[in-house]
Amino acid sequence: MIKGITEIFKNDIKAIIRNPVVMFVLLVIICIPALYALLNMQATWDPYSETQNIKVAVVNIDSGYNTNGTHYNVGNTLVDELKNNKNFSWQFVDKDTALNGVKNGTYYAALIIPSNFSEDLLSIETTTPQQAKIQYIVNDKLNPVAPRLTNAGADEVQTKINNEIVKTVDGIIFGKLSDVGDIAKENKAEFLKLRSFVNELNGKISAINSDISEANSDMSTIQEIWPKVSAALPEIQNYSNAIRENYDSLYNQIESNPQAALSKVQNMETQLNTTITGLKYVDAILTSLYNATGDAQLKPIITQIETDIGYGNQALAVLQKVETAIKEGKNPKGELTQLKTLIDEMDDGVNTLVANKASINQKINSAAAKLSLVNSKWPTVKSAIPIAAAKLNSINVADIDKLIAFSDTNQGDVKNYFESPVELDKESMYPVDNYGSALAPFYIPISLWIGCIIAVAMISMRVKTGRIYNAASVYLGRMGIFLIIAILQALLVAIGSLYLHVQISSALLFVLTTLYIGICAMIIVYSMTSAFGNAGKALAIIILVLQITATAGIFPLEILPPFFQAIHPYLPLTYGVGALREVVAGVIWSTYWYNILYLTVFPILAFVLTLLIKEKVDKRAQWTEEKLKESGLF
Repeated sequence: MIKGITEIFKNDIKAIIRNPVVMFVLLVIICIPALYALLNMQATWDPYSETQNIKVAVVNIDSGYNTNGTHYNVGNTLVDELKNNKNFSWQFVDKDTALNGVKNGTYYAALIIPSNFSEDLLSIETTTPQQAKIQYIVNDKLNPVAPRLTNAGADEVQTKINNEIVKTVDGIIFGKLSDVGDIAKENKAEFLKLRSFVNELNGKISAINSDISEANSDMSTIQEIWPKVSAALPEIQNYSNAIRENYDSLYNQIESNPQAALSKVQNMETQLNTTITGLKYVDAILTSLYNATGDAQLKPIITQIETDIGYGNQALAVLQKVETAIKEGKNPKGELTQLKTLIDEMDDGVNTLVANKASINQKINSAAAKLSLVNSKWPTVKSAIPIAAAKLNSINVADIDKLIAFSDTNQGDVKNYFESPVELDKESMYPVDNYGSALAPFYIPISLWIGCIIAVAMISMRVKTGRIYNAASVYLGRMGIFLIIAILQALLVAIGSLYLHVQISSALLFVLTTLYIGICAMIIVYSMTSAFGNAGKALAIIILVLQITATAGIFPLEILPPFFQAIHPYLPLTYGVGALREVVAGVIWSTYWYNILYLTVFPILAFVLTLLIKEKVDKRAQWTEEKLKESGLF
């Protein structure tokens, strides 16, 4: 058996060496997997970096909006922003051109900014804000991937607008808060004084009630008495003036007619008492008025009246001394000199008081009006004071300090914060440089499997010599050339991948893993074809089709249909893809050897099963091939 295996292998090598055509065909077979893998990896190396060539139409018919005396056109601002955006080839056209362009394939998509875009966007300042909309039209027929890319571009535009609005609005809000913080800082002391005053006022409501009642009582008395006193003022003035006039004749009369002088002195005393009594009434009235109103202009008048009363009392005391001196037959010249000064001062004061009667009348009427206003407003104020005190006390000084802190807020930092409140700190645990490298673990095993199918399709499984070999010898002898092809295919794919600078963690490990996957794939495909002939080739193709999806080389397993998830563990390239992923992105050795171990199971099973059944199914497979050839179609 070993001799037969050796002969078959040597004859295959000689046939290749002696026939240049065979050698060329084998060279093509060896190159096909590399072409498939490398061209696909190159084509998908970094497709998303070339989106600047995808044409997207932009139509701006925004008419703008006026608010607070300023005209805004957000559509124009957005167009200017897109002109500086290089992610896509933005084409700024009219609406008809855009719609026709999307329809006939000139543009992959179109963004239409409506005429009311700015108005709706700025409706935030109204009581009925409207959501601004941009019309996005895409032609899904042109390409399966381009619409997804343009969708991402449209989302980026939406996000950009939303972020700018949020940044601006929140910047304004914090700007206002900063202004409020400045106001709070400037008026904190005044607020604390106000709160203290209102609390004090709240504690004195009963006292104020009493004061108002007393003021009303005083005003009632004033309004009752003042008219009488006011009417009597001219008479008081006459008495005062008469006292002054009587003094002038009293001085000479004391010597010439003491009895007449005594009568005059007594008459002057009566007039003086009447004058003092009148002045006291006026003083009481004005003092009550002052206490009720606090009118500072009353104070000098009251002081003058009280001074005049003092002069009057002193003058009365002097007159009494003069009266006593006359009765005793003495000459009261010293007292008369003092009396003259006191009478003059008092009389001047009374004359001034009478001159101010109209002013006093006005002040009393004004005070009565104010007191009436107090009486009408006080019940409302009285009920509001406890509420105001409660509200003012509910404001914590710490909260005011927090508000004041906004005055020191950096508005630039605030705008930057709301432009990106959360900064994503992205960290890749096993970073892959580009999309081509990420797809290499998928394309390389698939290309090697395709190379195996092409090899078994082009090279016969049968040994066509005069000598007859048993089935096992044919299987093992012809396997040698297929393994050489598998090794060369894998080497070429590995070298080409290194030339493309596919990301790898270890060049040696990458080459060895690729070789091992190629050898395993060849043993599986060759064994199926050797045992079942054309049926084995068909089975290899079916498995290829299933592996393109079910190995999860492109899409995550979790999003695949249930059927593909179910068959995923039973496909050989599932583990080939898994092993190469470790080599490309970074090796976790336990995961790597797990994939290698399970990958090894498939060629071993194929090898053993083929040896067990080949003798039994070989004749049937040859008969099937002969019938196919007889049809002239195969």
